[in-house]
Amino acid sequence: MKAVMYEGIGKISIRDVEKPKIEEDGILVKIMYSFICSTDIKTFKQGHPMIKPPTILGHECSGRIVEVGSKVEGFEVGDFVAIAPFVNCGECEQCIGGNPEGCRNRSFPSNGAMTEFLSVDMSYARKGVWKVSESQIKEAALAEPMACALTSCRNMKLQPGGSVLVVGAGIMGMLNATALRDIYGQIVKMTDTREDRLKLAEEMGFPTSLEASGKVNSIVLTAPIPELIDKYLPMVKLFGNLVLFGGYPKGIKASFDPNVIHYNGIRMTGTTGFAPKDFAAAISLMNSGQLVLKPFTNRIYEFSDFEEAFNNAVEGRSIKVGIKVGE
Repeated sequence: MKAVMYEGIGKISIRDVEKPKIEEDGILVKIMYSFICSTDIKTFKQGHPMIKPPTILGHECSGRIVEVGSKVEGFEVGDFVAIAPFVNCGECEQCIGGNPEGCRNRSFPSNGAMTEFLSVDMSYARKGVWKVSESQIKEAALAEPMACALTSCRNMKLQPGGSVLVVGAGIMGMLNATALRDIYGQIVKMTDTREDRLKLAEEMGFPTSLEASGKVNSIVLTAPIPELIDKYLPMVKLFGNLVLFGGYPKGIKASFDPNVIHYNGIRMTGTTGFAPKDFAAAISLMNSGQLVLKPFTNRIYEFSDFEEAFNNAVEGRSIKVGIKVGE
């Protein structure tokens, strides 16, 4: 089968690799859509401590089951599914304590998602494979980043009708804004220094500005720029939230006035990854039509054009870039 391989910093290729096999408790999924995420881009640009070349890139995907083992229950050939990029152990301190996004004992599928086939066994499928409607198959590949946004929202202790400023109108800013407004009932506005990034936000009905002002109940920093912490902290209302959503480079330092946090009772929190229930919630909300992610699936390349797709994503020309792997 064909696969997009990370060969080392600045190097990717398309290779013929061995098609994964399944056992009697296994499921084989033909990947239909795979999206390029910031982790893929960071790995390509600077490497990743957990991603050793050569390896198949990608973890945001959806597809169709084409083979099931004799002992598989609950899944059938022809089912359309979204696959979580990992499942948690359920036994560690973080899982038991209610913070499964912090699990360090995760299990993974057979390979990355930018390829034709991916296999999982039933123990994985029970936690990390979710059925989706055929009409939502493209959007379902965004279940993982959407789940990350939902996990962040859930940890913010939001009140209905609260005001939120989302800083950064890239894909994660847009997904956070969508979840905050459409699922959590917040009054959301967005800011970014790039007018082109704000265009989609405006089309989706979000008030936007190049320079934000005033005070809000919560601020979500999706842009990993440490100076923004000090800039936006004074704009958070009493007992509000400042969420550090973006992934900051290792070793970076930030300066801010701790008195603002202390005397205003502000909760400054970090968020990373997703909880399993939020992945399930993302799928349920998409299947029901309550969560609409179609605006983020407009830039899809054919598998044969993966290099152009990757260049687009690396250069940030499109808010989100996907690859159509198969039918």
